[in-house]
Amino acid sequence: MKRDFDAIAKEKFDLIVIGGGIIGTGIARDASLRGIKTLLIEKEDFGYGTTSRSSRLIHGGLRYLRMFEFHLVQQDLHEREVLLKIAPHLVHPFPFIIPITSLYYRIGLSVGVRLYDVMASGKSMPSHQHLSRRKVLEMEPELEKLKGLTGAILYYDCHAPFTERLGIENVLCAAEHGATIINHAQLTGFLRDGNDVCGIEVLDCLSGEAYKVKARLTVNAAGHWVDCVRDLLRGGPASTVRRTKGIHLLTPKLSQKALVLFSPIDNRLFFVMPWLNYTLIGTTDTDYSGDLDAVCAEEKDVAYLLRGVRQVFPKLREEDILYTTAGLRSLAHIGGEKPSDITREHKVLDHKQRDGIEGFISVLGGKITAYRAVAKDVVNMACRKLGVEAKCTTAEVPLPGAPAVTRDKVAKAAKESGLPAETVKHLADLYGSRLSQVLKLVKRDERSGQPICPHCPDILAQIEHSVKEESALTVSDFLLRRSAVGLVSCQGLDAIETVAKEMGRILGWSKAVQQQQVEAYCAQAALGQHFRTGSGKRLSRTKKV
Repeated sequence: MKRDFDAIAKEKFDLIVIGGGIIGTGIARDASLRGIKTLLIEKEDFGYGTTSRSSRLIHGGLRYLRMFEFHLVQQDLHEREVLLKIAPHLVHPFPFIIPITSLYYRIGLSVGVRLYDVMASGKSMPSHQHLSRRKVLEMEPELEKLKGLTGAILYYDCHAPFTERLGIENVLCAAEHGATIINHAQLTGFLRDGNDVCGIEVLDCLSGEAYKVKARLTVNAAGHWVDCVRDLLRGGPASTVRRTKGIHLLTPKLSQKALVLFSPIDNRLFFVMPWLNYTLIGTTDTDYSGDLDAVCAEEKDVAYLLRGVRQVFPKLREEDILYTTAGLRSLAHIGGEKPSDITREHKVLDHKQRDGIEGFISVLGGKITAYRAVAKDVVNMACRKLGVEAKCTTAEVPLPGAPAVTRDKVAKAAKESGLPAETVKHLADLYGSRLSQVLKLVKRDERSGQPICPHCPDILAQIEHSVKEESALTVSDFLLRRSAVGLVSCQGLDAIETVAKEMGRILGWSKAVQQQQVEAYCAQAALGQHFRTGSGKRLSRTKKV
């Protein structure tokens, strides 16, 4: 993926996509597969926002049945099956246990999961099971502490442990089919021809150079920044989306299976999920009106989740929390209801009909699970406006890392490369069949097989691969969205000097630039400790490079 703004400025694109989250990258993939000349720009990095701060679930949303959102649930269950087919290396079946503590829950949940199974017609996963109290305690002994436990329901959904990689592979697929994909490129304005949008003004955030790029159609897929983008075009109503915050806690491993619990505060469900070698706990759902680029967990958010988790794990302390993450949902329906009661349906807004502005579309709302369906709706509209006749193929074309790497192939690759089987398995989980590209670097230079951090199996070769093949241009790009290094207990702080030096070697950074990169990452990592350290305090784990 070349980064040549001078060449880009000389082109005229059919479609420009603003925003490199999962929906924006999905739009770019769909459009490029239909032969539409596409440019995607992202002001930070692919998956920087909500995509990398989610519950990492690919699910129909059992709780939406209670809100009678049958269409939404059925769509998402269909998309769950599509992702299992096109991205089996990234999306996996995941068992959940819902403890039953009353007759009300037994009846209500039984009806819900039965309906969930029926709506998932053609599903590839097992149907739900009822578990006795004895059986569920054999599986999860800690549930004995849950007051009134009489049994449980075991059902299946899916998770994507590395949601960030789902976005990256959409980027790779789009680029393979001719799209131009640029991260660290910020929209600064629009080109206008009367009432028509005919392109954008963009700032290369790395060089500081400004450019103008022409296009027939522009799509605003900026997620919770969608109104910020719209306001560069024309100030509109106070907001077209409602932003709500969700946080997660990372703790030492608590359970073997994912647990669905209900908060004693407001009865809202939340998850306690095994993830890597840890437990991911979340999420909350509260209105947010603060800085969109500095979202973090606050003490009240953490206290809310801890109170719920302590129903089963009473000894869990605030000090046990390794770090927190926080992201924003962009809800298409503003409404006056509680955030949790607002629909997760998306809207595709043609500004010609709304504001009399031709050549501009906005995408409002949408869930990660349904990103491909949302992208399909957007590109269908784009095709109508561009006069393109081409059908969507994103449900049939596998993502670049498919298929999943089998256990036998992992063992063979470990033997041939000399790397530990655990390391190769981890690389297969990240890259799927593209694992071979990383192992080629190890074969060329044994040094590339060295571990980056004592807390995870990632290796040096991944840095070179991420820079040269996946547009990783900052330390944060690599640690948080190309690898798992920044997701482990140390948040990548024990690896940061190694990563900065290696990226500096490949990209030609000076010592001063390396240090700037380290400091920028530390500031970002500090948000994960914000609820304890307070705003503006920086983690003190790193040294100068």
